[in-house]
Amino acid sequence: MNGCDVHVKMCEMRAGHGHEILRTTLGSCVGIGLLWHQRERCALAHCLLPEPPSGQGQPSAKYVTDTLPALLRLIGAEPADYGQLEAVVAGGACMVRHDRPAPYGLIGEQNTQMAQRLLARAGIRVVHTDTGGTHGRQLSIDCRTRQYSVRTFERID
Repeated sequence: MNGCDVHVKMCEMRAGHGHEILRTTLGSCVGIGLLWHQRERCALAHCLLPEPPSGQGQPSAKYVTDTLPALLRLIGAEPADYGQLEAVVAGGACMVRHDRPAPYGLIGEQNTQMAQRLLARAGIRVVHTDTGGTHGRQLSIDCRTRQYSVRTFERID
């Protein structure tokens, strides 16, 4: 992948084009990449939490539930186009050691489950998933070729 790196930070989403490479680094957060080969478009989001607390005001890339509709708008996809899209989901790791189970489950698992549920509901095919475990990941999308890669790295204790 040779091109101009565009770093997608936590709670951000970006569409890319040309020789840009969208890249994000993930722990318990989940990265959602969309590839639209027919229209030569791609996008990447870095989501912190599965959904906002009730009563949350503005939609934000912070939440998976807000991000997927916003990503689809960002690349100009309408519901009739969703069958042409492919998705990549990465992240959702447990990056912190827990002495006892988290009372509401692990946030990484919740992020991943929400992303997969919303993509399935929209009819968007997930072509690659690399989630869970205890290692971080870097998700990259080459906008020129619309190819993706996921690199893992170990947690430092």
